[in-house]
Amino acid sequence: MVMEKKSLKTYKTWAIVLAVVTMVLGLVMVFWPGISAVAICYLMGAVCIAAGIYEIIRYFDLGLIGVLFRYDLFLGIMSVLAGVLLLLHPNGALVILPVILGFYIILASVFSIQISTEARHFGFSGWWGALLLGIAGAVLGVLMIFDPFKGAKALMIFTGTSLLVTGVESIYAIVCISKVFRSSGHQQIIDATWHEI
Repeated sequence: MVMEKKSLKTYKTWAIVLAVVTMVLGLVMVFWPGISAVAICYLMGAVCIAAGIYEIIRYFDLGLIGVLFRYDLFLGIMSVLAGVLLLLHPNGALVILPVILGFYIILASVFSIQISTEARHFGFSGWWGALLLGIAGAVLGVLMIFDPFKGAKALMIFTGTSLLVTGVESIYAIVCISKVFRSSGHQQIIDATWHEI
């Protein structure tokens, strides 16, 4: 039990770090939309690989504890592959970057909505925050995929905004489920907490 709690705390810390990195990347894209798109591909590739490795390791370490970890191996592998694609073929990946980010944001948002239902079930009053962030993120993700924007700078700013929302989603989900866990004492709840950003 002590080892399990220690592992969960470690993964919580890494989840927060990845969320903060995602938010910083979003801020860079919002305030410096003229930055090289190739440079963004390299940064996104590094983040995807780090997040993927994190999810794969977490799956084998904690995957059997809670049902929400059963998709971590698949998501981790896909994240690593996307990261490798962005690093090795940044120019070609630029064409599909909005689609990749869109699906990533939608997946993170679906998890946030799942978290909100769990939090509501266990009586946490802040569950609606995760729900609203999840819905907002899902809408942004869909818009990313269909790319209705005119001009590279507009797309860059919108992408940065979407990443900011995704980072906030992740951190809010972590805080939300941590509070539910502390107040309820149910070990199975925290198993649903540490999911990729």
